[in-house]
Amino acid sequence: MNEFLEIIKLAIPSILVFGIVYFMLRQFLNRELSINSQQLKLQQEEFKLQAKKDFIPLKNQAYERSILYLERIDPNNLIMRIHKPYMNASQLHNSLLNAIREEYNHNMVQQLYISKKSWDKLKQAKEETVKIINMAKNEMKENSTGIELSSVIFEILAKLDQIPTSIAIDYMKIEFQKSVR
Repeated sequence: MNEFLEIIKLAIPSILVFGIVYFMLRQFLNRELSINSQQLKLQQEEFKLQAKKDFIPLKNQAYERSILYLERIDPNNLIMRIHKPYMNASQLHNSLLNAIREEYNHNMVQQLYISKKSWDKLKQAKEETVKIINMAKNEMKENSTGIELSSVIFEILAKLDQIPTSIAIDYMKIEFQKSVR
């Protein structure tokens, strides 16, 4: 029995020390995990803010470039830029379509940063502009001049309520303004 009491006398302080150390370590680890969790959340928030800061200028630039593309393929601007006095209708027709295609290929990446609906409007404006140019070309005779083709394109545009590129530009401006607010 004496041995049992001796064992208990030695065990109780050891159990108390173990319990205190366990309790202190548990609180310490919980506090460290909580601090690390908060730091991780702060880092994630900082990352999100930085990503937004990086994305916003790219988005703005994409809208700018998309509108510039639409301005460049507006038949009025396109003809003034592409037409040369020596061109016949076929040459001008091919040059206009090549310019639209090249500009489009150069700006395709902008669809990453603008809305799908804006990109769809841009593509629709491009396709309708190509249709207008092709309609005008179909009215030409084989020996027609570039000036005659230009005149027919302008006549077709005059009959429209609004030029396809203008519709897309107006839509993109409104959408951009909504995204800025």
